[in-house]
This record gives sequence, structure tokens and C-alpha cells, in this order.
Amino acid sequence: MFFTILSVASSIGQAFASYQQAAAMQAYYDAQADLSKLEYAQKRAQAKEDGVRVLREVNKALGSALAQAAAGGILGTEGSALMQQQVTLRAGAEDFRMANLNAELLTNMGALEYNNLKQAGNVKLQAGAFDALTGFGTDLVNIEQAGLFEPVKQQIAKTREGLMG
Repeated sequence: MFFTILSVASSIGQAFASYQQAAAMQAYYDAQADLSKLEYAQKRAQAKEDGVRVLREVNKALGSALAQAAAGGILGTEGSALMQQQVTLRAGAEDFRMANLNAELLTNMGALEYNNLKQAGNVKLQAGAFDALTGFGTDLVNIEQAGLFEPVKQQIAKTREGLMG
């Protein structure tokens, strides 16, 4: 009977350890997801900062172009001065749109990676719980097949006879 109890206790311990390992892996994936979220937030902020930098550079270029035109006695609203402003604005707008697109892509990529890692943790925990239960069940079947439950069954039968008799 001692070995039966020892075998069952060992099986319970193995099942618990299996589940704890899965829970630890879930915690790892959750931590990775949080870290990923922070990394993408930082990259997204950098992309937005790049967009602001583009706008500053465009303003500097426009100011410089207008100042040069005015110094040369040319109106900034006509001729080559106007064309230079339009080219500068167009290039700046394209760069600014690209920076905004990068920020949006980083937002989406960050959300995908976060969700994937969270899901991986959930799947790991579920698989660990399933492994723990099936392992425990298999151990119980092996204990039964080894005949270690026989003394327990006999004791239960004697107790029943004593109660009914």
C-alpha cells in the first residue's frame, strides 16, 4: 500500500511540475509580449519624430528659398522661386507621408507581435495542462496494470463488508 501511495504522489508531483513549467513559459511569453510592445512604441515614436524633423527641414528650406529670392529682388510667389518652393514642399510631403506610414506600420507590426506572443503563451499553458492531465492518467493506468491498487481495492472491499454486515 505504501508503494501505491508513493506512486500516486509521484504522478501528482510530475503533473504539477508539468503544469508549472507551462505556466512559467506562459509568463515568459507574456513578458516578451510586453517587451515587444515597448520596443514598438519606441520605434513608432521615433518614426513620428522623423516626420516632425522632416517638417522642420522643409520649413528651413522654404525660409531659405524665400530669403534668397527676396535678397535677389524676386517675388517668392512667381517664377523659379515659386517652383523651388513647390519642389521643396512636394519632397517634404512625401517624406512626411513616409514617416507617418512607417509609424502606422510599426503600430500594426507591434500589435501583431504582441498578440502572437500572448497567444503562444496561452497555447503553451493549455498544452501544459493537457500534458499534465494525460501524463497523470497514463501513470494511473500503469500503476493499475502493475497491480499496486490491489491492496487498496481489498481494503475497500473489507471495509464495505464490515459496514454492510
